[in-house]
Amino acid sequence: MKIIPLLFLTLFLAANSARADCDYDDFPLMPDMLLASIGSNIQWNQTPMAGRSFRVPANLVTVKDFYTKAWADEVDFSAFNGWEQILHINQHCMMLIQVKRQNDRYSYGQLLITNPPGKAVVAQVLGDGMPVPPGAQVISDMRSDDDIRQGRMVLLLNAEDMHTTARWYETELKQQGWSLEQRSQQANGVVLSYSRKRELMTVGLLRHQDKTQILVNRMDR
Repeated sequence: MKIIPLLFLTLFLAANSARADCDYDDFPLMPDMLLASIGSNIQWNQTPMAGRSFRVPANLVTVKDFYTKAWADEVDFSAFNGWEQILHINQHCMMLIQVKRQNDRYSYGQLLITNPPGKAVVAQVLGDGMPVPPGAQVISDMRSDDDIRQGRMVLLLNAEDMHTTARWYETELKQQGWSLEQRSQQANGVVLSYSRKRELMTVGLLRHQDKTQILVNRMDR
């Protein structure tokens, strides 16, 4: 579980300076690519985004080759949480493809684009309302709000060790009325799963070098 590749964080910080003049008409599509909406109101670090899921009859190499040519080699490749990522940033916006192998014939994933036109951003402190340990740094804050489900995902860095951080969450979330449903632990990672009324929360902890990486995912049922 690699929660925080440097390029993934950098691309979203860079996207904040992009102008809001692009939409999906500018996004190159592969032949026979099937699309579906994955959210009508998404924000990443207060930057509005739009997302569409896709399925295409092509392997990962073919997908990467297509977008390398479509964007005239102006792409960066990275990996995040099991996804292969293809990034393109121009003077108008940021476009990101997250893709996985489905089988020998098909690949699937998401097409993400920053700053959809006509959406205002309300200034708000990153991580506000989420369980953030004292002294932890909020790296990113993603909100999704559509007709199906509301969700929030916050990525943090903490100087405290992983076990101290896990104990803080166990104490803090119990005080907030959350019930611990499951606790799983590996050598360098801990996952805590909680429920409260109609809400679910997962806290993933990973010790990397001298920091504890924290991924908090909260959603309604």
